[in-house]
Amino acid sequence: MVSVKESAHSTSALMKLFKRIVRYAKHPKGLLWFFVTMNMVPSLCLVFTEPLSVIGRIILLLMPLGIYLLLFAAFKRNGIMQLILIPLLIFHAFQLVLFYLYGESVIAADMFLNLPTTNVSEAGELLNSLWPAIIIVCVLYIPTIILAGMATHYKVRLPSKFRHRLLVVGCALCIISLGLITVEKSSNKDYNVRDDLYPANIFYNLYYAVNKWEKSMNYPVTSKEFTFHAHRDTAHTNREIYVLVIGEASRATNWELCGYGRPTNPHLREQENLILFKDAITQSNTTHKSVPLILSAADACHYERLYTQKSIVTAFKEAGFKTVFLSNQIPNRSFTDYFASEADVLINVRIPQEGGLLTINNYDQAMIPLMKHCIDSLSGNLFIVFHTYGSHFNYRERYPEGFGTFQPDNATEIEIKNKQELINAYDNSILYTDYFLHELIQELEQTQSDAVLLYSPDHGEDLLDDSRKKFLHASPNPTYYQLHIPMLLWFSEPFKAARPGYFEAAMANCNSPVATNVIFHTLLDLAQIQTPLWDSTCSIVNPGFQTRPRMYLNDHDQPVNYYHMGLKKQDREMIAKQRMDHREK
Repeated sequence: MVSVKESAHSTSALMKLFKRIVRYAKHPKGLLWFFVTMNMVPSLCLVFTEPLSVIGRIILLLMPLGIYLLLFAAFKRNGIMQLILIPLLIFHAFQLVLFYLYGESVIAADMFLNLPTTNVSEAGELLNSLWPAIIIVCVLYIPTIILAGMATHYKVRLPSKFRHRLLVVGCALCIISLGLITVEKSSNKDYNVRDDLYPANIFYNLYYAVNKWEKSMNYPVTSKEFTFHAHRDTAHTNREIYVLVIGEASRATNWELCGYGRPTNPHLREQENLILFKDAITQSNTTHKSVPLILSAADACHYERLYTQKSIVTAFKEAGFKTVFLSNQIPNRSFTDYFASEADVLINVRIPQEGGLLTINNYDQAMIPLMKHCIDSLSGNLFIVFHTYGSHFNYRERYPEGFGTFQPDNATEIEIKNKQELINAYDNSILYTDYFLHELIQELEQTQSDAVLLYSPDHGEDLLDDSRKKFLHASPNPTYYQLHIPMLLWFSEPFKAARPGYFEAAMANCNSPVATNVIFHTLLDLAQIQTPLWDSTCSIVNPGFQTRPRMYLNDHDQPVNYYHMGLKKQDREMIAKQRMDHREK
């Protein structure tokens, strides 16, 4: 029990602390510099992380400082101004969390779009690992808001002469910054205030994200009249089944088939008629862009097609196939949802719990009986798409107990001390993906149909791999580990016997540099579906396949050669080690 004396002592200490805070809140000049400093924290961090020239770094400090001085000088009561700037504090907090995750860059447009396209369960898993960053932003910005409220309550005013000095200094800093911007632009054509000056860049990225979101919401209207004009001139005498499996956050580095030292692919390494494309990369490290690029004729160089064209599901439907879309990812109001709804049969096994927002954690194998049922109950030729949960963090939740081969695997917090446990859990998720694909192939073999399965993840993943200590994916600048993915093709014996040329061409192209833009054209080629949008030179099962520069879709949806997408020394070393750079330099 706490004694009356101890209780009184604690109350007294709290009262003294409160009185000190009140005294500080009533000190207008000290409070002003505190507010300015708190608002400048992200800019100070960016000075050390962004690839800017010396002048660019000076601008990054002087221009925001000048603007903040002008804003606070505009009000006699600077507490009111700081309360008005609370939305900016929220952006600052978001920016500091981004630093914690990726160690660089500003809040990207894709980051803003990740907010409405991430379900509550995913967000909860991630937030549990971000508590150090959350504590930091709370320590910085909650007191800032409290002091602003207290200063407003006590009507704390800046002296007029001091405000006039702030106006002069603020104007001078802004004028100097504008001059430096002119100098920087003359010597560096790539410099742009919209992209390189915080917080102007985050406001532009927010505008870009909102505009993009509105365009995607209008997709049902803009794509309503679209048709592939798809048809087939020939067909197999046997039943045909084409399966596209979209993985999640699966990087090539941890696949045994790609040279990894651990036995993460015990089934697939023994699988006949399986072809691995060793030099495959994604076109985007964000799911809301990478998956639609897999499912459509859009690619990094023609991203605008997403807003007016339908997906490969419709192309197969127009050619007479029954179509099935099986998903283990909750609907997230993205293009993937629109494309999934085009299928004749759409089943999602990851549904929200009754009366709530959290989702039930089903393993990917829950979709296998559904495929078998569709094969048995639907007549004719089939096109089946699986959207798996694969190796999405939290990795330990992605596989059943029986697949915990690599131990210990219980770490959930993103800390360097847990690196090996996180890798163990990730490797177990790859082991489970190996099992899942093996089971799918076995089911297809039993049908004795002309069947083909194509597997490709949407992107890879960082696992605290080097001194940068990066984790997860969707960083503003991709890494080698997020780019390099395993891409697989499996052919059934009846398909090989009916059309051996496809298997032979795939074998001939398996060492070629490819990106996920080949998937659309390859699947149409395999099914011999004709459409004006099909390009034989983009099909990896076609003798006419042509290698070309591989493009990555940047944050503002512009195509950039992946090798020039802000890769660091560590990434280039890994790319060279994998012999993926000889055509890119």
